[in-house]
Amino acid sequence: MVEQLRLEQVETPEFLDTFYTVLANATRRNALQYLLTHRDPVTVHRLALELAAVERGVPGEDVTGEQQGELALLLNHIHLPALSDAGIIEWDRTAELVSLTPLLDQLSVTTPDPSGLPGLSVSARSETSH
Repeated sequence: MVEQLRLEQVETPEFLDTFYTVLANATRRNALQYLLTHRDPVTVHRLALELAAVERGVPGEDVTGEQQGELALLLNHIHLPALSDAGIIEWDRTAELVSLTPLLDQLSVTTPDPSGLPGLSVSARSETSH
């Protein structure tokens, strides 16, 4: 389980540890990328289809039901709980809908420092850019 990310802790080691833990997995990074470009809530089923296509480098129509089901299982049991626990997504398990919380709108990722890790800061991004 990961810690809940809170903006007032953005420059603390705990915040960075949680943020980097969440981003350490390619499926979670791909899920966030998809959700950043599709701001309306998306079903877990649709997200699994899109991520299976990305991970296999094929169009969505070439993803089999089995491949989509396998990814949906991973999303439901591993990746969505981690993203939800961190406060990055809202996940309605009953309706099977996923959407981003406003957290990422408030973060700005900077270029890597000499250690090779990107930095984070809080920014005042406009909500009208969605």
